[in-house]
Amino acid sequence: MSEQPKPLYPEKYYERLLFFAEADLRAAELSLQGGAPFFHKPCFEARESAEKTLKAFIEAAGKEAPTLHSLPPLLSDCIAIDKNFGIFRGKCQTLNRYQSEARYPDEAAADYRFTESMAAEAVGIARELFDFVRDRIERRKRDGLL
Repeated sequence: MSEQPKPLYPEKYYERLLFFAEADLRAAELSLQGGAPFFHKPCFEARESAEKTLKAFIEAAGKEAPTLHSLPPLLSDCIAIDKNFGIFRGKCQTLNRYQSEARYPDEAAADYRFTESMAAEAVGIARELFDFVRDRIERRKRDGLL
């Protein structure tokens, strides 16, 4: 088996956040495609990707991303910079519930309630948010704001 080339590790902090967000997102996508019935994993990885994606935008806008992990306050910070982020209010609420629920068995319901459709929705939201933020950051670069 040939060795895969190492990805270039970005210099700027917001770019590193996006790098890790994309890794989480790809892991979620691959997990969902894998066919194993562990649907909590892509839900959690999608949420993780969203958190890093939002923080990347905040950093790219010249602000310091807070150390908190809850998506709604991070999204509020993004909306304060760019009102177009408002379209993600409900979607971030959906992902936010996977912060603990999909990570720890004592936080999950007594019966395993994660479904393939929940995982597909979570991964879809994370992909949409990631693509949106990447586009917004590229616009900031083109406009000379980065």
